[in-house]
Amino acid sequence: MDVAERQQRIVEHLVENQSASVSQLSRLLDVSTVTIRNDLNQLARTGRVMRLHGGAQMAGERHRQEYTFSKRQKIQALQKQQIGELAAGLVKPFDTILLDASTTAVSVVRALKCTPTLQDVTILTTGIWTALEVLGCPGVNVVLTGGQVRSTTGSITGSITQQVLRQFNIQKAFLGAWGLTLEEGLTDTPLMEVELKRAIIERAQEVIAIIDSTKFGRTALASFAAIDQIQRVITDQNIPPEMLAALDERGIEVLIAQPVSESS
Repeated sequence: MDVAERQQRIVEHLVENQSASVSQLSRLLDVSTVTIRNDLNQLARTGRVMRLHGGAQMAGERHRQEYTFSKRQKIQALQKQQIGELAAGLVKPFDTILLDASTTAVSVVRALKCTPTLQDVTILTTGIWTALEVLGCPGVNVVLTGGQVRSTTGSITGSITQQVLRQFNIQKAFLGAWGLTLEEGLTDTPLMEVELKRAIIERAQEVIAIIDSTKFGRTALASFAAIDQIQRVITDQNIPPEMLAALDERGIEVLIAQPVSESS
């Protein structure tokens, strides 16, 4: 294990556990305490961790949240990029769209930034990271809903959020999910986000699920959209064939993002 990999493991451990002692990290990584102290001192100089007597902790809650979100973005990263590009192609001038707090929604925004034909598009978002990504995107008006912020995801939920949503007619709602099955539809685990997404669906003319292929067949705590409330699903080419056929049979359009080498 080289220095960079070892220090990455240290940061990941601190993200999950808030703090750790030198001796704990030494045992975890099977290196000397002198090596761990040197690593922690170097990480502290770059602002990634804060040194404590005999150990270290993450350098602030914001850094931990940024790191956690960044780590989530790396899961199925290429597929999310491809899904985002395909989703961005559905956005037309003067549209009012909703993007949630999912990492795939951030990929949609990144693709929209590269779309030269955007004109007076309004993006309503329930995600802090999504809103930050929109900054500097020409031709786009951004509305960030107010409400309670979930520190683990940067999503905004609660009664205030729903009051804001009631002021808008959403033409296209792009929503991520923990899982999708024919029986339960789109599901998620945080109950406040489930409630929020149910409210979004009530205001949306078109519900578009933006999920990578690993989400099919998975069921989380609660459903926020029945299968017949979904108009489109955007996913990658690894969607199970039986699920593709079943969605097509129910009249749900499935858009499959292709690898760059095939689509270019």
